[in-house]
Order: sequence, then structure tokens, then C-alpha cells
Amino acid sequence: MELTASTYLIMLLGLLFAGLFLGFPMAFTLGSSAVLAALVYSGPGMLAFAASQLYSGMLSIGLISLPLFVFIACLFERSGIAGEMFECFRQWLAGVHGSVAMATVVVCTIIAAFSGVSTAGVVTMGIIALPLMLRYGYNKSIASGSIMAGGALAILIPPSVSFIVYGMLTRVSIGKLFAGGIVPGLILALSYLVYINLRCRLNPELGPPVPAEDRVSFREKVRMTRGLLVPFLLILSILGTILIGAASPSEAAAIGAAVALLCVAAKRKLTLALLWESCDRTFRICNMVMWIIVGAKLFATMFVTVGAADLIRQFFLNLDVSPLVMVIIMQMTYIIMGCVTEEITMMCLTLPIYAPILASYGFDPVWFGVLFMINMQIGYLSPPFGYCLFYLKGVAPPEITTMDLYKSVWPFILIQATVVLLVIFFPQLTLWLPSNVLGLR
Repeated sequence: MELTASTYLIMLLGLLFAGLFLGFPMAFTLGSSAVLAALVYSGPGMLAFAASQLYSGMLSIGLISLPLFVFIACLFERSGIAGEMFECFRQWLAGVHGSVAMATVVVCTIIAAFSGVSTAGVVTMGIIALPLMLRYGYNKSIASGSIMAGGALAILIPPSVSFIVYGMLTRVSIGKLFAGGIVPGLILALSYLVYINLRCRLNPELGPPVPAEDRVSFREKVRMTRGLLVPFLLILSILGTILIGAASPSEAAAIGAAVALLCVAAKRKLTLALLWESCDRTFRICNMVMWIIVGAKLFATMFVTVGAADLIRQFFLNLDVSPLVMVIIMQMTYIIMGCVTEEITMMCLTLPIYAPILASYGFDPVWFGVLFMINMQIGYLSPPFGYCLFYLKGVAPPEITTMDLYKSVWPFILIQATVVLLVIFFPQLTLWLPSNVLGLR
């Protein structure tokens, strides 16, 4: 008996959720679901086709930059440079309510601008800033929420690794995607700062200023500020070369890695042990990402081959709603999916369906890519499987419970959802910089 596309769709989704329910890793759940469906669809011969599709996807030139950006993040995380940045901003903001949490968001934003992965910001600030905020009597929600929301900015602020994968899958200029994420990313960071400060002003017990005995002199603050030249030089070497058209993202990643090594060496912190730890951590993170891409590509190949993608695409096209409402519905599906999976899997599963629909309505793929990344930040904070929740729980003191983390994210999720709507109704927030100012095509 020949099975219909809807039957295969139910089979694929059933196998996927069964694997997730049983606790199997996402990469192997996706891959094994695809293999089982392929065997039912046309026997072992289908596996050869899936393997060829997978191999062609792995040859993408955009993937070259992924391990380089991750290496930069690991190098700065291990060398202690991030801690020096945090101490500088903490002292400059010392007299402000919520100063330590605000300094955390600022440092996470800077880390995002040269790392491209959320792990770096969350883990680094979880180790450095969270114990300090608890010692100063900060509310647990303000303390942990600021770290997770700030760390998640790396998904949107260039050089985001997620943008690299998105550009690879949609054949959209990665340089334009990077430029499109700058303004919404800064809006989010500024919104977090305003929220933290206002809430701590209204209730000073939530986030008191730094005690007078822990503050330093103006001259010492100036001395600390000189240390910011290192990360800003790194950001300029990466983003500057991309945005002015002097280098592709892959070339800029190589330049950034070289500059990062020179910066760490100039501070006399480059040792064989540090280099080994950074390379080992880079390998582990990239290995995880690549396995997820492998599993997701296999799943997406079968999803399209058996006709499930066409079935869902027709469902969207038959909806009696305006194109803008359809985009909002797509964002809602991402918010729901973000509670149980991560962004690379969602890209591989949904973009083959959503991209043709968006193109038929004339929506800009850069604009939709930025929307997607803001939604992924919501997913990274959303219980029960938000990645930032797990990252922070792994380094948080024992008094920070999982329930504390769940409670802390909701104000920041509300801010993120507001920015999603802002970008939907004002697309020039994402398109103005890459097209009008930088002239990227």
C-alpha cells in the first residue's frame, strides 16, 4: 500500500517526538527518524540520495568561519580578558542602581560582537558576575535573567554563527545578514539596560549600587578603560572588514582569530595550556553543532522528498489571511518550536517550507532572517529546554535553582517579543543599514 505525504509527515514527527521524549540527543533523534522513514519510503537506496545531499551541504564555504569564531570566543573566555572588561564597566556604572547587572549586559553584548556563540557570554558572566551580584544582595531574577538575556544576544549580533548557517541554507549574503542584525541587537541590549535600571530604581533592594568601599578612583577607571582597546580592536578587525567589503565572513573570521591570538599574546596570557584548552573546547562545540546539522539535513531531505514540505506549504498558502499575518503565524511556530529544540534544527526543518512562500510574497530574506534570530533568543530563554537555562545552571552557585532561572526570564522574553513586533512592522530597522548605509548587495 502506497503511503500518502500526510502519513509520512505523521511518521516523521512521531519518530522525532518519541526520540525527544525518550531523552535521545537531538542530532541522533533527527538522523535516525530520517533513516527509518527513508527505509519505509523506498528501501536502502534512499539512504544514498540522502548521503549525497548531506555531503553537498557540508561543502558550503560559509561553514569554514564557524570554528574560527568559536575559537575566538573560547580564547577570550579562557584568557580572562572578558573578566577585565566586566570589571571596567562595573566600576564606571558603580553608582547606578542595577549597575552590576547592566555591566553584565554590556559585556555580553561585546562578547557577542566577537564570538558569535551564546555559550561564551552566559558561561563567562555566570562564573564572574553571578556570585558578585548575589554577594551584593541582588535579586536572583535580575541577576540570572540579565546574564541569560545578554548571552543570547550572540544569536543576533554579528558575527553570529547562526547567521552563517542561515545564509548557507538560504543562499543569502552573510554580510547583509550581519549588517541587518546590528540595529535590532543594539535595540535589545539597550532595552535590557533600561529595564534593569528602571526596575532597580523603583525597588532599590533588587539591585543596589556597588558599595562605596568596592569602588575605585577616577584615575583607576581610566586605566581600566585602556584594556577595552583589545576587544574593540578585535571587533573592528572582524565586523569592520566585512561591512566595508574588504573581506568575506570566512576571511574576516581568519583575520579575527589571528588578531585574537596577538591580543592574548600582547597581554602575556598566551600559553600552550590556554591554547590547548581553547582548541579542545572549540572542537567540542563545533562537533556538537555539526552533528546537529548532519541530523537536521537528513531529516529535512526526507521531509522534502516524501512530500511533507509541500503539504505544509499548501496549508500556509491556503490560509485566508494577509501575508503579514502569515509571517506572524510563522513567528508563533518558531516560539513554540523554540521550547523544545535549537535554531539550527529549526532552520533545516522550516526554511525549505517557509522560504518559497516568503519569496512568492516578496518578503526580504534578510528581514525574515533577523526576525528568526530574535525568535531564537526567545527559544534560548524559554522553559523547559532553553539552552541558556542549561548553560547558566551548569555554572551557577547551588542556591540558584532551576525554578529561579525559569522565573527570571519572563520580563526579558516580553522585551524580545516586543522587538519582534517592532521589526515586523518597521522592516527598515533591519534593511536600512545593509542597503542604504553600507551599500551591500
